[in-house]
Amino acid sequence: MHADLLSALEIENPFVGKNLAGVEWVTSAEWIYEKVFVSEDFSGFDRVVLRFDGLQGVATVSLNGTRLGESTSLFEGAEYDVKALVKPGKNLLHVTFAPVTSSEGGSGTGRRYAASSGGVTQPRADTVGIWRGVAVMAFSCVRVNDVQLRQDFSVSGIVGLDVDVVAERYDPALHLEILVRVCYRGNILHEARDILNKDLTSLRLNIKNPQFWWPAGLGDQPLYEVTVDVLAGRTCHEHVSRRIGLCRFTSESVTCGGRVQQRFQVNGHPLFLKGASWVPADVYAGRLTRVEYARLIKAAAVANMNCLRVWGGGLYESDAFYDLCDEYGICVWQDAVSAPEGGKAGAAKALERELGEQVRRLRHHPCVVLWCAGASADGSGGTVPPIESVVAAFDAGKPCLPPTAHEPFSLGGTPDACAVPSYPEPRVVAGYLGESERNISHSTSLYHTIPEDGARRIYEAFLDQFLLPSGFDNTLWLSQVQQGLAVRRQLVETRVGAAAAGFVFWRLNDSWPGCSPASLDFEGRWKALHFMARRFFAPLSVCGVYRREAGTVDLLAINDGVKPFKGEVQWRMTQMDGSVVLEGAKKVAVASAAQERPAVVKVADALKKCGAATLLLWVYLLDEQGNQLSWDLVPFCAWRELESQPPRMRAEIRNWDDNSFAVTLTCHHPALWVWISLEGMDARYDDNFFCIEPEKPFRVRVTPASRLKLDQFRQLIRIGSLRDTWQEKRNLMQMMAAAKK
Repeated sequence: MHADLLSALEIENPFVGKNLAGVEWVTSAEWIYEKVFVSEDFSGFDRVVLRFDGLQGVATVSLNGTRLGESTSLFEGAEYDVKALVKPGKNLLHVTFAPVTSSEGGSGTGRRYAASSGGVTQPRADTVGIWRGVAVMAFSCVRVNDVQLRQDFSVSGIVGLDVDVVAERYDPALHLEILVRVCYRGNILHEARDILNKDLTSLRLNIKNPQFWWPAGLGDQPLYEVTVDVLAGRTCHEHVSRRIGLCRFTSESVTCGGRVQQRFQVNGHPLFLKGASWVPADVYAGRLTRVEYARLIKAAAVANMNCLRVWGGGLYESDAFYDLCDEYGICVWQDAVSAPEGGKAGAAKALERELGEQVRRLRHHPCVVLWCAGASADGSGGTVPPIESVVAAFDAGKPCLPPTAHEPFSLGGTPDACAVPSYPEPRVVAGYLGESERNISHSTSLYHTIPEDGARRIYEAFLDQFLLPSGFDNTLWLSQVQQGLAVRRQLVETRVGAAAAGFVFWRLNDSWPGCSPASLDFEGRWKALHFMARRFFAPLSVCGVYRREAGTVDLLAINDGVKPFKGEVQWRMTQMDGSVVLEGAKKVAVASAAQERPAVVKVADALKKCGAATLLLWVYLLDEQGNQLSWDLVPFCAWRELESQPPRMRAEIRNWDDNSFAVTLTCHHPALWVWISLEGMDARYDDNFFCIEPEKPFRVRVTPASRLKLDQFRQLIRIGSLRDTWQEKRNLMQMMAAAKK
């Protein structure tokens, strides 16, 4: 309802300022959706049903003045027999949504998917209305109620496909046949027929020379189409289509270091899950289209993620979300969505029915590899359906994890454990804060801060690692750098500790604009964390681990791919003035799905001689042709303790092509966590938030959202670095005056 009112310009934009609180009255009113639709003559059909895929709230449905029933389930479709009511020509459909009383809370609206009013994970935005599709469906002779596809990998070189068709017959005397076909790239590969004479019909097809579906980074994502037709002679009475991928995903529990951990394999290859948790991408989910989903899921794939955990406090996403994950190779770890306690009698059964419907809807997607009992992550103490029994009944063989299974390999499985949040870039913040509200402790800024104590977390972390920033804009930029480095540090700890099965941080996206733990802002722009994630999630990466007590740095080469790797690790220790203290190189060979420690760099003597505040260790991973694949930077003290000097950066800017520009940066002194932005304009960057070693050029491709000439681009480009965030304006003015003189 809020989305419809917003599109009709009947309410103020709830994403600006504190307007969200000003539209809470909407759910206290009764709302009526009315539709006049023109129908053909359905009298010749055996059954006609009216189907709602998504009703949020207590909804009463009426057709042509006749009450059909009431729906209170958010994730279970509502279906009504309307053969006797629908008439040729005009029909009038009414859906009335009852007011939400204070005693009903979230449960009265069919369960909200936002956080508790404390705003732990996202703002509370209860709403009611029609949020998914509505259809009138007519059936003649037969209806296919369910199709289950099971894959058999027991024979090498062949994937057996068992197709179970559940059908409802309306004319027992009519001879009906089922035709099942498997198609690939428009070609029919295999087909099977059988007589339809019972409720459940099973057919078997063998797919030879199967093309396997792989998660992103391990291979391609070929997709097959399976069609089911119910025929009477040459007349097709029913047609059902499912898109599948041939994929064998397995999970096993092992005991490591005294604790139970998960291990995953895909198509016989070990898989390290890399990704983030997913929350609803809008507080009003009915507004989302395939375009919004594609922007976010593509960003996950480009950042070398292969997994998204659909959070149990959110919702079961639309078909577009899972279709895109199929296409981009993003494994979906699907939580069972929990519900607040204190619901009506029979709520547990309703949850079980909802879950069963969603398992049946999603089980053919190759991306849906894991079901989890979920978590009452919204702070409401919610209940979770008996997921193991439901998944076993409708998708036998699919791995199913307990609620705590994520802990050994997931960061921030619940919002209470989330990483330090960060703000969007200054231009985005200006879209929801007024000029007088540009202070992170202003009440409006806090209103857009998740979790509630996010500003406090950010400043406490500043005090631990950084010098306090100067000015509002620098606070925003530094919060992003800080967040990215915090998550990276936790990933390194996961990698170098007991062998883990994955790393899934909290979280990928946002439901509305503001400060949050997300790596993408509300409109999908990349924060520093997302750029850093692309580097630390890369299939081939290198990292340095400082062992303070030993006075050494362990160099770790990681290969998450399916092929072995041979190359070289190089390292160079420099002082803050750019001079080199020590350097070296070592050949490295890493098997697939493995990691090696090719070298241990002794740094104790250099630290004793020069001091930790003056030294940095630069680490690089190169292939056999000398191409740089990955880099890392190891400091030996907190960033605030470094004796940093002005980087003295130089920027060479030229046209890359008609739509983008090449920016090549060099510096005389180390430039730490450099970012590029355009004044007043969006842009795409092939890299950002990086470090530059002295006299070593670093090139970035920048593609503005609108076409610019070279001179215009030079006027709009802005370049910042870590040192700039705490530089006082007085000193900057002195430097500018000196340069001018």
